[in-house]
Parts: sequence; C-alpha cells; structure tokens
Amino acid sequence: MIGLDEDEIVASGRIFTTPVHASRYETEIIVAPDRRGRGLGSQVAAHLAELRPDPKPMCTRGYESSQPVRFARYLGAHPYQTCPPQHVRTSSAAALPSAGPGTVTAADVDAAELHRAWTDTYAWMHDTWSPVAPGFEQALLAGFDADIDLAHSRFVVDPTVRAGAYVFRDMPKPVVVAECRTRDEPSGRRVLQACIRDCLLSLAADGTTAITFDGHHSDPHFRPLLDQLPTTGETFLLLEWT
Repeated sequence: MIGLDEDEIVASGRIFTTPVHASRYETEIIVAPDRRGRGLGSQVAAHLAELRPDPKPMCTRGYESSQPVRFARYLGAHPYQTCPPQHVRTSSAAALPSAGPGTVTAADVDAAELHRAWTDTYAWMHDTWSPVAPGFEQALLAGFDADIDLAHSRFVVDPTVRAGAYVFRDMPKPVVVAECRTRDEPSGRRVLQACIRDCLLSLAADGTTAITFDGHHSDPHFRPLLDQLPTTGETFLLLEWT
C-alpha cells in the first residue's frame, strides 16, 4: 500500500510471507524522511494489520539500534529471537583447541548430500521459534550452489555429514552458518568446534581476515563455541507484534 499527499508518495508498506517461513508476516514500512514523526508509519502499520488474511503476527528484523527495530518496538513488538554480536577475526581460530575429528571441504561432499545436510540443519535450527513451511527445501536451496564457498566450508563426515561450517560468499565479508545436522548429535560441540576451527584457519590462510557468523542465542552447539571467541558488533533482533 502507499500513502499519498496530493500526488506525492509519502509512505508505503507491505506484508508478505516467504516460501521458507510462513508463520509470520514480514513487514516493510517506509516513510519519506521529511514526513517522519507525524504518525504516518503507525497509520500504515495499522492498515497493513487490517489487510492480513489471517491473524498471524507481523514481524521485522534488524540491529538493535536500527530505525526499523526502534519503530517496531514503538508499535509494541518484542523479540522472538536474538542473535549475539558475531563479527569474528579469522585469527581467533587459535582460541579453539585443535583436538577433534578431521574435517573435509564442501568440495569433498557429494552435492546431494550437502543439500540434504543444509536443509536438515536449517529446519531443526528454526523448529522451535520459526518453523519452516511445507516444501521449503526448493526455496532454501535457490542460489545455494552459487553462494557456497566450496573451498573454505568445513564438515565432519562419518559417513554422512554430522556437522558443518557453511561459508557463504558475501560482502563486505563472508557469512558463516555453523551447526550440527541434528539437535541431538552426541558429540555436538566437539565435532562443530573442529568445523569452525578449520574453516577459520582455511579462510585466514587464503587472506580473509574477518567473517560474520549467522547464528542465534538458541543454537545449542554453536552458541557455547561462539562464547569462546572474541566478537564485535551489535545484537541483531527478530521482532513480532500483533
């Protein structure tokens, strides 16, 4: 929807679900800079709420100090997930002990197995707070092969993938998602530590000095390992409101 002042667009907004997550309405609201502070954003949000075909919550995301997060909190939003500061220097691999199983690169893993490991991992990581939609796999894997860094991603395989540090090419620095394939992996922290350590070492050897992890406070194997690394950055919030 758009908001007009005579023929000038002064505000706009939309709500939508995605093929991967359909339990909330992603919400985007924009107000012209010179029209902010006049209640236009709140009016757009209220109108969007009325347009919902069902009463699923509305949601947005951003860093704690960002304008979208501040505005969502003004509307009464609360976090349903938080992501700790996750900017890490690759040299911090030294903070993780080297004892652990050997790892292989993504190039050493069969492509179909790599896809299955990624969708399995993603699904359980989100199941308690943002469940995936039926048939989510195709949408999640769109662009995966183009984005995954085959040389620097690292996996523990025995005989299938048990844990992985998936490196995705991004700017200004690579993004790494690291977790075990199942929530109940019996050696979860140990096998994941090997993946993260070898991933950081590989990136460092290739001249990459820093990465950003993409994890959550609720990740049971990853979060304790992140706490062992020196991090910088800001908390990232996922918020919802009704």
